[in-house]
Amino acid sequence: MKISKENKENWKKKLMILGILIGIIMITAELDWAAEHSSVGWTLRSFWIALLIQIGIFLPMGFIYLAGNNIIPRKKNDSKLFLISLILFGLANGIPIYFYVGVGISPGFLLYLQLILMGLIPAYILQPKNVGLRHFILVMLSLTILIPIGYFINDAIDDLWAGTPTMDTLYYMFFWGLFMPFLYLILAIGWKFGGGSKRQSWNIFVSAMLLQTSTLEDFFYFLLNGQPLPGVWPWMKNFVINLEVLFGHVPTDLDLLIFCSIITSIAILILFDVHGYIWNKYISKTK
Repeated sequence: MKISKENKENWKKKLMILGILIGIIMITAELDWAAEHSSVGWTLRSFWIALLIQIGIFLPMGFIYLAGNNIIPRKKNDSKLFLISLILFGLANGIPIYFYVGVGISPGFLLYLQLILMGLIPAYILQPKNVGLRHFILVMLSLTILIPIGYFINDAIDDLWAGTPTMDTLYYMFFWGLFMPFLYLILAIGWKFGGGSKRQSWNIFVSAMLLQTSTLEDFFYFLLNGQPLPGVWPWMKNFVINLEVLFGHVPTDLDLLIFCSIITSIAILILFDVHGYIWNKYISKTK
């Protein structure tokens, strides 16, 4: 079967996005290493934070053109669906608050429900017709969200370096709970602003967050800094999904590799829209 030129181009773009996402995860691994090792030094730590912020400012605008910089005609119910997505976005953000603050435990696999609901924002956000306005909105989102959170991340690292053990909770909350989800959210919005489809905009956000929470970053944390894998990972009981409970014992390198491989594979399948292909080719035709 001959692959069309358009399909080849789409595959190239998705491979490029996958490479970008993995590159971002590698940077987060280096920032994590800097946060937990004061010997790295203030300059290098600031470099990684500044690099992530710059990615959050400039890369979403690049995604406008990567998506094709096209105008997608609005449908009748788009405004209503965007309003609904805002409401569901609020509910999604309430999930970790309820579990961490109200119940005192991590949300576990409900994390994936949160991602599904949060991904509706880039899927249904209304695309401005003016390119300049699209750029302005993306820059303002980055400046008003990512820079303040980046400041709090830096402040939390100061406390970590000062030996304040309780501050690691604030660090992980600001970095993993806020900065990274919003960075990927703005990236996916950039794709939608460039005329990307609703489904692919959702795909980009969800697959990015799955990759980020697949423990791929944990492997990079050791490998990029020339360290051997620890053998066992007892701190993974504090992961969003308690992997000690999942495996029935303290996770080993092999356990974590299995978990990482499964979640990473799902993320790649979503990014390449395998679920959309199956739906269009087999399920929708039966209705």
